[in-house]
Order: sequence, then C-alpha cells, then structure tokens
Amino acid sequence: MKKFKAFIALDSKTNIENLRVVKKLYPYVYGFKVGYRSFYNSNADKLIKEIKKKKSKLFLDLKLHDIPNTVGSAIESLSKINPDFLTVHISGGKTMLEYALATIKKKKLKTKLLGVTLLTSLDSKDSRGIYAEDNTNKLVKKFATLANKSGINGIICSGNDLLEVKKFKNLIKITPGVKMFSRKDDQKRVTYVHEALDSGADYVVIGRELINNKDPRSLLQSYYEKNQNQNLWTN
Repeated sequence: MKKFKAFIALDSKTNIENLRVVKKLYPYVYGFKVGYRSFYNSNADKLIKEIKKKKSKLFLDLKLHDIPNTVGSAIESLSKINPDFLTVHISGGKTMLEYALATIKKKKLKTKLLGVTLLTSLDSKDSRGIYAEDNTNKLVKKFATLANKSGINGIICSGNDLLEVKKFKNLIKITPGVKMFSRKDDQKRVTYVHEALDSGADYVVIGRELINNKDPRSLLQSYYEKNQNQNLWTN
C-alpha cells in the first residue's frame, strides 16, 4: 500500500490515544498534524519523539500570529523540535511572515513555513464581519498573493479555494476540512479528498473520520482498495 497524501490530525483527548494512532497509521500516511490540543497536553514530548522516530513528517499547527519579534522568538523556542512544517497566520502581515522565515533560516531549521489563509470554519458572513469582504475566494487569493511575495513555503486553504490559488506553483498547498466520507461537523467550507487533490492540493488533513474509528488502519486500507487508482497516494 502506498502512502496516503494526508496528514492525520492528532486531536484525541489524550496523547496516549494519539500515540496509538501514530503507531497504527505511520506506514500508510505522509505525516501527522500536532495542533493546540495535543501540543499543550501532557506527553506531547513523547508524541513528537514517536512521530520523528517513525520518520513521519511532523506538521506543527500552532498558527502563530503576533508582532514579528514575538513570532520570531516563538520559532526560536521551537527550534529543538525542528518540525517539518509550521503554520502562521498570513493576516499577521508581510513583515511578520518575513521575520518568521528569517528566523528559520538563522536557526538553520528544515522547517517549511505555511501560511493560514482563511479558516475552514469561516464562511462569507464571517469573512464580511472580520475582513469587510464577503467573497471568500477573493480574500484567500489576496492572502496567497501576500504569502507568495513574502517568500514562505506554502499555504493552508479550503478545497473550495484551490482553483483561485493554482497559479502560485511554488507554494505548497495543504487543505484541511476534507472528507473521506459524508459527515456533518463544524466546518463550513469542506470538500472531498479526491476533489482537493485533483484541484491542486499537495496534501490534505484528515482527522475525526480516522482517529475516532475503532480500527483506523482497516478503514484506511479499505479506502485504498476502493480508490487506489486515484491521485490520492504518493509514488
């Protein structure tokens, strides 16, 4: 079985549970996403060490957003972890993005910096209230343009916005809020895995559908058997 072009979001209640997910799925997926819940929970160090031990990609999703100096200091504090991917909010501005990138280079980290465009939990009404722009595609394109100008490595965007940012060939595109199967949750701008990857995403983020399943490995293997001829798997 080839590896799924996906990061598994480790959002279980405890990192003991997250460790079990890593041990079950690491041979089959590109990497694992560690967000607030798991990063600030007990045993986070064990979780991160296990991901690195398994030679999976570590995606640290902390969405840094502050004045440039503070974001730079945060990245320096994370240098011992040296994640493969790290998120910042593009709305922090060009100076913040450039400062973050400069800190990564100064510390000689392998980390790729990813800018968050618009959270998948936000729709046009939310966008209008926050940014005075109700066209989410247009707003994401503006954020992607800023990311591209700042020199960061990639962006996080909804599957609905991928066609708007397709022209930015040099930016890695990771899409959260995707579905393997039909479900209802708190994300408003969602798409299916195959739609996201066919529309230009390099990787997707999958969480609850796998980690909440009693046998995520069998579920993923079954999914592979049904979809092995699609553009969902690494070479």
